Amino acid sequence: MTATMTHARLATRPAHLAFRAMSTDVTVTVVGAQLDALDWARRRVCELEQRWSRFLPESDIGRLNRAEGNALEVHPDTVTAVRAACAAWLVTEGCFDPTVHDSLLRLGYDDTIEVVRERGGGSPAVSLPAPGCAGIEFDEARSVVRLPAGVRLDLGGIGKGLAADLTVAGLLEGGADGALVSVGGDLRVAGTPPGGDAWVIAIEDPRTECPLTSVSLLSGGVATSTTLRRRWRSGQRPHHHLLAPTTGASTANDVVGATVVADTAAWADALSKVPFVDPDRHDCFQHVSCLVMRADGTSSTIGEFPA
Repeated sequence: MTATMTHARLATRPAHLAFRAMSTDVTVTVVGAQLDALDWARRRVCELEQRWSRFLPESDIGRLNRAEGNALEVHPDTVTAVRAACAAWLVTEGCFDPTVHDSLLRLGYDDTIEVVRERGGGSPAVSLPAPGCAGIEFDEARSVVRLPAGVRLDLGGIGKGLAADLTVAGLLEGGADGALVSVGGDLRVAGTPPGGDAWVIAIEDPRTECPLTSVSLLSGGVATSTTLRRRWRSGQRPHHHLLAPTTGASTANDVVGATVVADTAAWADALSKVPFVDPDRHDCFQHVSCLVMRADGTSSTIGEFPA
């Protein structure tokens, strides 16, 4: 059942909420919202997790991953997510790839990061290339998705970004003047900010966990990806969750962080994966900004990164 928002007295000041969902921290800020807007936002993010998590066998993604080539009827939110993931795969020419599910499992990432990190050890992992999105079919009118046999999805970051996008859209449709939703750092803002003329978003340096810069947005998405957080060991070999799809192994260049500012959080997240896979790839960053951080402490920009 889709989360619904009931009408109530308007809040007079910005309201804030923090909670855990999608194995990460979620924060919500609403301006001029209905009194139940924060509860609605929590329910909305949690229901999207129930549909998209690869760790939940009865989620839409869990069922699709077991369908072995059969078409399944899923929730329209899931069709939206699959369409967004396939579009990002096309635009980035495979640098972003939602079919790394089995590659992650081969490296030992078969449960939440807390469980995998605690477990450690095991046999040495052998990498497995991702099959790619060619052959994935979806029918929005019938709300049906078909994955080719042997193709399984991990929506991962783009799911978090899309959850932020959809939740902000729902808050505005429900009467909020402005909203900010951050799901694990994949952040979307729109509408009236709580103070001043724009939403001011601090960009944290994953190398130091200190503020590096900030961006001012009227509306848009910001996402940061890093190799320094979701890390674990398998057979005493270190891994992280950002994989090179052509090999199925964790990326091994000097890029340790990338922040992208785009129209939506979903696009920002997908594009933030590109510098890790192909640091010299710039053509897909038209109309967006990217800040790339390297292990030696230096940073560079793709496009005109807003200050």
